[in-house]
Formats: sequence, structure tokens, C-alpha cells
Amino acid sequence: FRRSSAGEYELRGVEAPDGTEVAWNSRSAGDSWLPEFVGGAEGDSAASSLDGVVDHLNIAYPWQEFDEAVLFFRSVLALDAEPVAELPGPRGLVRSQVMRTPDGAVRLAMNLAPPTAPLQPRHIAIRVDDAVAAAKAARGRGLPFLPIPSNYYDDLQARFGLEHVALDELRELDLLYDRDEQGAFIHFYTPTIDGLFFEIVERRGAYDGYGAASTPVRFAAQLHHTGRYTDDREQGEAARR
Repeated sequence: FRRSSAGEYELRGVEAPDGTEVAWNSRSAGDSWLPEFVGGAEGDSAASSLDGVVDHLNIAYPWQEFDEAVLFFRSVLALDAEPVAELPGPRGLVRSQVMRTPDGAVRLAMNLAPPTAPLQPRHIAIRVDDAVAAAKAARGRGLPFLPIPSNYYDDLQARFGLEHVALDELRELDLLYDRDEQGAFIHFYTPTIDGLFFEIVERRGAYDGYGAASTPVRFAAQLHHTGRYTDDREQGEAARR
């Protein structure tokens, strides 16, 4: 399943039909590999702003593997399927299927791109308590964000009537925003590197969605920023298929 060195914690697991590795960990959080990834620079007060947990993973599939992947995650991981959503992208509609546990502790967002479009990069969403503070701390350390077009914030103002101070802060930090009757969602994205990018999210109240209304903006911003959705690794995967 995976290589391990002497003294390294051994993780057993399985491979999904597309080759995605799923590892099992039966130990408690304090007696496993998790503590290796906890904490920041000692004495750095900004580290706590960046501490977070995995909110969800996003994986893109070609059409011929999508249904098989849904069946795998249902049968092997016992994940429930949320209703399918179709999101507009620069190259056609993208089908989104979220698989999750009832409590939301495990969330896997699966995207099915149009048949003629290349696979989108994978991404990992990290949930923090304060996305604004995390964005300021991350930017102060030199982390680049995915640039968001200015007219997106004009649309936010029209949809939600946000106060100008809050709207200007979102605009300055390239933050995206969504809200429903349950709560609000603030998030931002890193650029894509080697077929992977990160999303930092904050869920306010009982908001349980993924900011779907902002997804077409993210698709367009990524396409504009990189000039393409894929990198060399994904092109190799496409050629293999």
C-alpha cells in the first residue's frame, strides 16, 4: 500500500478505483501520526490563527470512473451521498457529488468535469475558527492567494447588502463569502501547485454548505491565473486514460 521507513507508523488501507489511497488508523489521536502535524513555530502568536482541521477533500474524476468511485465510497467507507449539484464552469457544467458521514466529520466532494474538459486539480479544505485572521497571518508570512476579480465583491454587495467595512476587508484579502439561513461561510484559496491547492474555510453558525455560489468564480479565477486547469501530472493522467 505504501512505503514505510524504520520507526515510522504503519498505516494500512486500500486503494480506490482511481488509485486514491485510503489509510486506516485505529489508534487514538495522541498515539498516532497526527501529532507530527500539530503546532507551529514555537512562540509565534500567529500560529494559533492557522491551526485547523480538515473540513473536506475535493477530487475530480473522468466520466468513466465517477459512478464506480461513488459506489466505492458508499460501500467501503459507508459514506452517504448528498443531492447532486451542477455548477457552471468556463468549459461547461461541472457535476458535484458530496459524500459524507452523517456528522460531517468526513466530507469528500467529487467533481465530474465535462467530457472534453481536462481534470481539475485536487484540493484540501482546512477549517479554522477565524478565516480573516488566518488570511492576514498567512499573507504576512508571504503565502500567495488566488486573486479574485473585483466585480465578485460588487455582486456580494448586491446579494447580501454587506457593510462596506466588511466588504472592503473581503476584497483586500481575496476572501469569498456565502450565507444562508443557517449561518455564513468565509474562505480563500491558494494557487495550484503540482495539481493541488488548499482552501481555508470558516463556518459560522450552522452553515453546512461549501460556498457553491462562489464556485464558478473560483473556476474562472483559476483558469485566468494559470491559463489552464491542468499541470503536467494531470496531462499525463489524461494521456493514460
